[in-house]
Amino acid sequence: MEIPLSSRPLRKALCLAMRQPKGILRNASAVVLVAALLGARSSNAVEVEFVALSAADQWDTRTYRAIWGEFGERIVAAFEAVTCLPFSEPHIPAVVANDVSHSGGPAHPMQLRATYGRAVKQATLVHELGHRHLWQLAERLDGIDGHMTLYLVLDRVWAQVWGQDFAAQRIQGESEWLASYDYGKAWRWARGLKRDERAKLWNQLLAMNGLPGGCNAAR
Repeated sequence: MEIPLSSRPLRKALCLAMRQPKGILRNASAVVLVAALLGARSSNAVEVEFVALSAADQWDTRTYRAIWGEFGERIVAAFEAVTCLPFSEPHIPAVVANDVSHSGGPAHPMQLRATYGRAVKQATLVHELGHRHLWQLAERLDGIDGHMTLYLVLDRVWAQVWGQDFAAQRIQGESEWLASYDYGKAWRWARGLKRDERAKLWNQLLAMNGLPGGCNAAR
């Protein structure tokens, strides 16, 4: 999901932490935690730093860490191969919480829902990373929103990392999400495109952003 960080638990925690009655900073640990997340840097190519928002989210946070530890390099390689774009963020903070997942913002962490099963955690992590990966494309195609743009490539990334059956299952799962955004309609649009049509749109998008064309991996 591409939604603002405002109104989410992390934002609320920060707001509470920054209130200073009688000159005393409350919940200072929350401010320190988020500041550390946003300011940290890694020598690795891409590192995702998972932090639980609460003690109840610790187990699910460890699951996300395990997924990234096992598949992180393959996820990055798949994104780069399918999109013909280098991964631009060396360090990505991610808060695990019992709330809606979203990609965050350039100065804000991702948020990942704690209560998903493992397979949905895998797919959601890649989904939100995909939004962040595509921030490089400041210019977008008319009439094609952020999720439609992501769906030009997301199923191919899932398939490269976990196989075609996994991708098909997660397309079905996302298509059934009940939300204000119609994920099913976006997936039907993307899946309705022929392979050459997909590649043509992707190369048009790259050209709009001053990047080399000739990317056929989105097929």
